[in-house]
Amino acid sequence: MRSFVIVAAFVLGFGGAAQAQNATPAKTPAQTVGAASADEPIPRAERAKARQDCVSENIALAGDDLRAAMRICMQGKFPGVQLYARDGLTRDGKPTAAAARAACKEEADGRKLQGSERIAALTACFNGKRPDLAQRSECRKEARAKGLDGADLRKAVDTCAREARS
Repeated sequence: MRSFVIVAAFVLGFGGAAQAQNATPAKTPAQTVGAASADEPIPRAERAKARQDCVSENIALAGDDLRAAMRICMQGKFPGVQLYARDGLTRDGKPTAAAARAACKEEADGRKLQGSERIAALTACFNGKRPDLAQRSECRKEARAKGLDGADLRKAVDTCAREARS
């Protein structure tokens, strides 16, 4: 455990030094809050910097304790901006995949469906609640049918999903 913490600190230290050499001066999280609202996401670089700061503040924690401390720290750095999914909703107001699946299962249970009818109903319900994830699933199936794997598979799925959104 101790060696893991040392290696993590070492990697984060070099990552921060390389980023500082290559990056232009970044805004502080307080400046970012004024620029970002709940509708406008925080720039990736700002979130990454804040995440590094939070990790360095909570270096002694692990597991659920670290996860909870990171949420509190990140929310403290960006008050007023919803950074994480809450109450079954994503940051952009869509139901989370888990919440959508649970709602669809309850609906199928209420209708007492079984077998292939249940599977078809669950699929149709989930596709209706999260069409973006359904599209990514279709893109993944097409890419796997082409024999893609690993980084090529991820790239193909991302490209296909982006094209579908347009």
